[in-house]
Amino acid sequence: MTTPYQYFSDENQHGNYQYVSLKEIIDNMLFEATDDDSYLKNIKRFRLFHYALQAIKEANKSTANDILAFEITVPDNLVVIVPQDYVNYVRVSVVVLDASNGGFYLQPLDINENISTAVGYLQDHKGEILFDENGGILTADSLNGYAKPYKKYSIPSGCSGSTAKTSQLSKYGQFKVDERAGKFLFSSDLTDKEVVIEYVSDGLQAGLREEEITVHKYLQKAIEDFIYHACIERKRNVPANEKLRASNLYKSSLHKAKMARANFDLMQIAKSL
Repeated sequence: MTTPYQYFSDENQHGNYQYVSLKEIIDNMLFEATDDDSYLKNIKRFRLFHYALQAIKEANKSTANDILAFEITVPDNLVVIVPQDYVNYVRVSVVVLDASNGGFYLQPLDINENISTAVGYLQDHKGEILFDENGGILTADSLNGYAKPYKKYSIPSGCSGSTAKTSQLSKYGQFKVDERAGKFLFSSDLTDKEVVIEYVSDGLQAGLREEEITVHKYLQKAIEDFIYHACIERKRNVPANEKLRASNLYKSSLHKAKMARANFDLMQIAKSL
């Protein structure tokens, strides 16, 4: 057991107490499978690992409020690739210098749906769509944000004669997420600037090694119940009532995990109101 001194002295352990590794979960289930009357008897580790990955994805999809974030410099092509474990973005911000104290803070960016991510169909001189040898349509980036990065122009304050709507202007920059392509597109005024992307992960951000994949302890019971139900669901020697019990047990533990991870802050709600 880790002592308080060891915890505070080792930076790698900071915050680890609230998480449990996938390896530990699988080891616990394999230990239970050693009982002669266990329906998991003779279960293979690779099968538990397979179901565990599914369980983590399902649990995080339902209960995730553990937001990950990374900082990156916007390149010249104004395109940033989403992380491999990306599910959905929460907030995209630019890092801004606070001139009053020399510190930095995050300024949320505006989303601009007018940045084109449409795929262009190739056509011949008669306007007919071109196809490849397999019958698929030939495509190109054409005039979208990948081929023609979105240029943003600023209008000086006090400039007269402008017809631009102030609601369409953004002081700090704009972005759009192309989820199908797995990329963020930014406006030209963000070139070479630092942006922070906060996003929801599928829980597998650490790779596929058991000891590197961690889940919050609130989710441990739900994940174990999911694995157990998945293991016995198609077994012919397991009674139907046991399968139903396992299914209901998973739903119950997942509901409890949702409530535990909801993080209702009455004081914050009161401030917002």
